[in-house]
Amino acid sequence: MRLSLKQKLSYARFGQISLVFVVGLGLYLFTTIPHNWWIFLTVMMMSAAMEPGLIVKKSINRGKGTLIGIILFLPLIYLMHLNYRVIPLVFILLGLGISLPNARRYDISVVFMTIMVFTLTAYTFTTPLLEGPFEMMLNRGVCTVIGIIICLSGDYFLFGRFNYSRKVYFLLQHEVCRMLESKLNKICSAGETGLNPLLLVEDLRDSFNQSYSSIATSAESIRSSLTNSKSTKTKVVAFELILWQLRKVVFGVYYAECVLKDPASSAEHQQRFRLLMTQARQNMISLRD
Repeated sequence: MRLSLKQKLSYARFGQISLVFVVGLGLYLFTTIPHNWWIFLTVMMMSAAMEPGLIVKKSINRGKGTLIGIILFLPLIYLMHLNYRVIPLVFILLGLGISLPNARRYDISVVFMTIMVFTLTAYTFTTPLLEGPFEMMLNRGVCTVIGIIICLSGDYFLFGRFNYSRKVYFLLQHEVCRMLESKLNKICSAGETGLNPLLLVEDLRDSFNQSYSSIATSAESIRSSLTNSKSTKTKVVAFELILWQLRKVVFGVYYAECVLKDPASSAEHQQRFRLLMTQARQNMISLRD
C-alpha cells in the first residue's frame, strides 16, 4: 500500500511541476511582455527541487530579494556612470556575493543575482538598450511577480489540494521509524554477527543524516503550508523532538553494546527507546485532518 502511494506521489509531483514549467514557458514563448524570459527563469529557479509549502517561503524571499536588488541597483548604476573606476570593484563584489554559499538565506542570493543581471544588461555593448535603468527594473520586477504568482498558484491548487506534503511526511514518518528499529536490532546483534563497531557507527551516521535530512525538509514544508491544521503542525513539532531523542538513545545503545559491553545499560536504553517509539507513533499524522 505504501509503495503504491509513494509511486503515486512521484508521478503527481512530476506532473505538477511539469505543468508549472509549461505555463512559465508558454508565457515566455507566446507573449510580448517585455523581458518575458524573466518569468520562465523565476518559475524555473523556484520550482527546482520544489517542496510544497516551502514555495510560499521561497516566494517571499525571492520577492524580497528582487525588491532589495532593484532598490540597490538604481543608485549603483548612477554611481558607476559618475565614476567608471568603481565598475571593476562592483563586479568583483557581486561575484563574491553570488559565489559565497547562502543556502539558508535565499533572499541574499537573489539580491546579488538581481544586481548582477541588471548591471550586466546595463553594460551590454553588443546590444543597444531601448530602455532606461528604471524601465528595465520595472519590467523585470513585474515579470518576477508573475513568475511568483504562477508558482504560488501551482503550490496551492496542485500541491495543496492534493495534500502532497502531508502524504510525503506520512510516508517519511513510517520510513524513519522502520529505520530506527532496524538499526537498533543491528546494534543488539552486532556481537553475534561480528560486525565491526567502526563500520557500524559510520552506517548509523549515514542513515541518520539521510533520513533526518529528508524528514526535516518535509516537516518544514508542513509547517509552512497554509492548508494544514494547527493540530497537524503541533504533531509534526512533537514528532521532530522525539526523533532527536531517539537518535541519542540509539547511540546510547551502541555505546553500551559496543564500547562498554554493559547489558544493564543497554537494556535501560532499549526500554527508553520503546517508550519514545510509542510516543512517536502517537504523534504520527494521518492522511486526513
